[in-house]
Amino acid sequence: MDDDFCKERARTVRALAEQADPFIRKRLLQLADHYERRVVIQPDGADRDPKQGAGQQNREPRERLR
Repeated sequence: MDDDFCKERARTVRALAEQADPFIRKRLLQLADHYERRVVIQPDGADRDPKQGAGQQNREPRERLR
């Protein structure tokens, strides 16, 4: 999920919470907080390619030895 999606989802969930009963409002606000935390907290190495695991470098594949 990208940042724009999380921000928009948090806004949508908060708008729904305004019209909900107290129990559901509490759960929706928790969900909105969850989406907002995903935007604020970036893991170490956030500028790396997300398809690569932690600690891996972007390098060209080696030629196969014969």
